[in-house]
Amino acid sequence: MTPDTLVDTDAGELLREVLQDHVGRPRRLVVLAMSKDENPKTTVMVLPERASAPTLAVKVAWTSGARAAVAAEAAALRQVVAADPGLVGDTVPRLIEERQDPRGAVMVTTAQRGISLSVDYHRWRHTARPRTVEHDFRCAAGWLDRLALVPLADVVEAGESDAAAPGAALARKLVARWPADPVALQLAERVRDSGALVGSGSSSSVVHGDFWCGNVLRRGGVVSGVIDWEHAAFGGDPVRDRVRFALSYALYLDRHTGPGRRVTGHSDLVAGRWGEGVRYAMEGSGWFPRLVQAFVALGLQQTDRDPGLWRDALLVGLAEVAAGSDHEVFAGRHLALAASLPTSSVAPAGSARPPSAVAGPAATSGRSAARGGIP
Repeated sequence: MTPDTLVDTDAGELLREVLQDHVGRPRRLVVLAMSKDENPKTTVMVLPERASAPTLAVKVAWTSGARAAVAAEAAALRQVVAADPGLVGDTVPRLIEERQDPRGAVMVTTAQRGISLSVDYHRWRHTARPRTVEHDFRCAAGWLDRLALVPLADVVEAGESDAAAPGAALARKLVARWPADPVALQLAERVRDSGALVGSGSSSSVVHGDFWCGNVLRRGGVVSGVIDWEHAAFGGDPVRDRVRFALSYALYLDRHTGPGRRVTGHSDLVAGRWGEGVRYAMEGSGWFPRLVQAFVALGLQQTDRDPGLWRDALLVGLAEVAAGSDHEVFAGRHLALAASLPTSSVAPAGSARPPSAVAGPAATSGRSAARGGIP
């Protein structure tokens, strides 16, 4: 396989030059992923001669929008290493080079070892078993607690006005994307209210911004890598990553179940409309909705907010995907899903107290307890 078979001639030539500079020849290239959004990028894993595993990951931009995304990710990786030279225990890729010229954009990073959590997610009956799902959530929570320890003094973005009023900022984005859509306008009002209730918490941290199973790698049952940092924020609300993980995990629960059939392991979940798993997580009963609600509630509790606001936090998270996704259909589906959910209501504080299977020793209130980590 040659670079010209992956991308157009100009970008292929740029990729060939970058590969020659970093690994020379011979080498093996493996196309790991082709993003499906409207600003596609190709990820190429590079194995030098006689290597048994990739040593480099090379991301190639196809469009001007993809070039901006590559630049954003490179900038984020620079900020992460500036704040934490250990790169959160070597789980964050190290930026080696970003090269932008009129032919395209290429970013080279170290290759993280491990298997994507999404592979485990789609294994036979993985999501039907409370034990395996709880372990996935515990892995996510533990890594996010470690990320929360990264100091921000030298890297917090100046003028981060959206952090003070996240609901209002998100409402504006919804209206800007769908200015004449009554569904979007109505949801914007709800998001403004829910965002005001949730607030931004007592502390801010590095936020990955797209923390879902596909971006989490594991080895030996522990997180070994977290990739795709183009949506990262510095000085943001750490609950955003918990919400994104929980929503994306719920979204595909019925992926392998025919319409009208009950999803194995989830007696109250019947496959049907798009987003049924999210509705189940937010409105249903059973072990999985309790797990999701407790997972988000713990994040709120750790930042000195009412854990009963988990529903509002999830609603804001759905709206965030609707406002920000590059994929128009995906964004529109999240808009409709968020709008279809009942008006949020605040449960009594502590009603979604996290079970020990997820919370571990960090279940005590306050950010100081969260910084103890989750084993």
